[in-house]
Amino acid sequence: MFSLIITIISIALVAALAVASVYYGGAAFSQGSAKASASTLVNAAQQIAGANTLYANDNGGTFATDIGALTPTYLSAVPSVKAELADPDTTQPGWRIGGNNVVTFDLNDDATEVADQIRLQAGQTVVDAQDADAAGTQFGVYNDATEGLVFFYKG
Repeated sequence: MFSLIITIISIALVAALAVASVYYGGAAFSQGSAKASASTLVNAAQQIAGANTLYANDNGGTFATDIGALTPTYLSAVPSVKAELADPDTTQPGWRIGGNNVVTFDLNDDATEVADQIRLQAGQTVVDAQDADAAGTQFGVYNDATEGLVFFYKG
């Protein structure tokens, strides 16, 4: 009988600890996920920008303006991003490269936690595309009038 009471108390304590960790630690878990997604975006953009630099070295200093020109020679595959981060309403989904080796990705407008983490990692306060060009940061997020949140990386 004593063993049964000890077992029931142990199960109740474990359940209470599980509930408390979810309740009090829930914000830390979601913030960790946003940090991981932000780091994944920055890493993928670095890969694309690096591949574009190699492309420019092989093509007389001219950067590619289409990510398709980088695969499979310079990139084995285009880096993937979580589907919920991509903007479903964008006119050009996925990664884009500007002629000056600036890599952009249209974020879902609901991905504000990820955008905030990117800005935090970059030490950035940029809010629009014009400021992003003048910003001293290598990467960040700006608000575009037509596309919404846009992640950028200057290669």
